[in-house]
Amino acid sequence: MRYLARPLLLAGLASPLLLATAPASAQFGDVFGAIKNQVEQEVERQMRGTGSATSDLQDGTAGGQSLQINEGFAFTPGSQTIAATDFASAPLGTMPDAWKTNGSGAVVSVGGIDGNWLKLQPFATYKLNGGKALPESFTVEFDVLTAADTARDASGFYFGFARDNSVADYIMDAHNHGAIAAVHVNYMGSSNVSSSATDYYHAEHLDLRHYANRVMHVSIAVEGEMLQVYLDDQKIADTRAFTGKLPRYFFISAPTRTRNNAQLLFGSFRAAQ
Repeated sequence: MRYLARPLLLAGLASPLLLATAPASAQFGDVFGAIKNQVEQEVERQMRGTGSATSDLQDGTAGGQSLQINEGFAFTPGSQTIAATDFASAPLGTMPDAWKTNGSGAVVSVGGIDGNWLKLQPFATYKLNGGKALPESFTVEFDVLTAADTARDASGFYFGFARDNSVADYIMDAHNHGAIAAVHVNYMGSSNVSSSATDYYHAEHLDLRHYANRVMHVSIAVEGEMLQVYLDDQKIADTRAFTGKLPRYFFISAPTRTRNNAQLLFGSFRAAQ
């Protein structure tokens, strides 16, 4: 009620003025109306000023503009290549020799996009064929291309590290079939990162709708027990995901199913230390 103090004071000053005026009703009405308008304008001015200050505090903005935050991109790939494949030498339609799966796969090309790609079959897991366990510290990079009317039609995919190189079973989380750490990139809702070694789990809603018919670059850095994961330049994991010196083998798993003939394509893989 503080904003009424000044208007009430103005009203008090008006009393002598009213007594000094002529008794004619018209003149009295004019004077009273002028004072009333002045009081109302003062109340409105003070209320408007209060409301504006409150709005600025609630919005948390300066001048109506949001703060722009730049996290940078701290990923540095390893300099010594452990394994790499871009499927350039594999004949189209074949399953590349460097990879194995519990399902099937085929090397394909895509009009308007450079390079060859491995088309992943729904409900299939892929690992390097005859690869050795990855070292204590290493990096992994690869590309994923979602060929679909909408990204949601591709459902999502999984990747991570397992304690053996078997493809006898489909891997879709960190807690089954020898998996240690897993990332679920979900075009339909919340994505998550989990680890069975450290009981870690974190879910985050990522807006991935714009990845239909667009390449996503995945960067992974493992330093001892720590795991960092980037989707393009957005970091989605920076956590302790491993314990001890467990053997680690990379895997990628296709969606369990897709819609409207959506396809998930995998390419430009490189592991380095």
